[in-house]
Order: sequence, then C-alpha cells, then structure tokens
Amino acid sequence: MPEVPLPNPLQTRDVWKNIVGLAVTVALLALLFWYFDIELIREQIERAGVYGALFFVIAKASTIVIAPLSGSPLYPLAGALFGFWKGVLLLVLGDTLGGVVAFILARIFGRPLVAWMIGKDEGLFNRALGLMGTVRGYVVARFCFISMPEFASYGAGLTPLPFVTFFVIYTSIGALPSILFAWIGNALGDSGNGALISLIPLLTALIAGMSMLVFFWYLHRESKKELLQGLFEEK
Repeated sequence: MPEVPLPNPLQTRDVWKNIVGLAVTVALLALLFWYFDIELIREQIERAGVYGALFFVIAKASTIVIAPLSGSPLYPLAGALFGFWKGVLLLVLGDTLGGVVAFILARIFGRPLVAWMIGKDEGLFNRALGLMGTVRGYVVARFCFISMPEFASYGAGLTPLPFVTFFVIYTSIGALPSILFAWIGNALGDSGNGALISLIPLLTALIAGMSMLVFFWYLHRESKKELLQGLFEEK
C-alpha cells in the first residue's frame, strides 16, 4: 500500500469554509437568544405537541440525506428549544433516521449517487472506504468523521458492513456530539449567558480538526504496517 499523503490545500480550505459558516450561524443564534424570549418560544413548541418534535427530527434527518445542508446549528438549538433530554432524544432520532436513509440509498444506487451527494474528493473518500468495511475500521472512521455524519453513513452503505453493525456504531458514537451541544444549548436557553455561545464554534473547530488529524495519522500508521508486512513476506 502506498504512503498516505496529507490532505491537500483544497480539503483544508473546505474545512475552514465550514468553520466560518458555523461561526456566522452562531452569530445568528446569538441574535435569536438576545432579541427573542426563549421561554415564549418553548411554550409555543410545547403547544405544537408531537408535530413540532416530528418536524425537528425530519429537518435534522434531511441535513444528512441532503448532504450540502448543514445540521450543525440544530445541535445547540435542540437543547435551547426542547430542553436537554428531549433535545438529545430528537437529535439522536434525526441523526439515526438520516443515517439509515443515506445508508440504504448508498446500497441501492451505489457510488454515483454518493459522489453527487457528498462531493467527488476521490482521494479522501477512497481512504475512508478502506476503513469502513470492518467493525474496527468503521469505529475509527465514525469517530474521525464525527462532525460529518453524512460521510459516515453514505460511505458505510458502499461497504460490506452489515446493517445492524452500522446502526449500532453509527448511533452510539453519533450520540456524543448530540449530548454535548444539546447541553450547551439548554444551558444557554436557561441562563441566557451569551458567553456560552462562543463555546459552540470553538468546540466544533476543535472536534473537527482533531478528528481529521487522528484519521490521517491512523491511515499513515496502517500504511506503514502493511508496508513492513510486505517487506517481511518478501524476505
């Protein structure tokens, strides 16, 4: 297996573009919290009953199935509008629904649809697919792409990974950011402390950056191991 290269500048620019987009979204969320009565909004949502929760789950799922849509703002918003526990539940349901639909679509329509939905970065995608076909590899990939659930779900659909294995790993690991950001959103909604808003882009950038570094480090390590095994076999 050849040496695994580092991400190219285009990939790096795309990461920073997403971070800037999230920062703009957070600024809009700040305006929402400062100029609107969150308690009044929560009461209106409660009056909507199951329909408000259902709409939120579908909205969250659509951000995974329709990959260009960003679901990042919905994580803190769920905690702010629905409270911590209900927010976490709705986020997990939305992520799971979207992930399952994406997985099935990838199984049915194959790589052309996946490339159209999540982009055509063949280098990065091929390296990720090389991991996702095994349980251990998918656990690593799911952690590394924890900020990109659409990548982890569409990608898994192109591998021989069993559906139940995908479902358990995808859902359990995906619950972690839901818990973290729903807690921040709930604390923000309860206290109105604007300082908490700054945690959202900071944590998102940290999680995304660290996870991608781990991904390329892991691939680099695996390529070295395969290279050494090949040399020993030749001897």
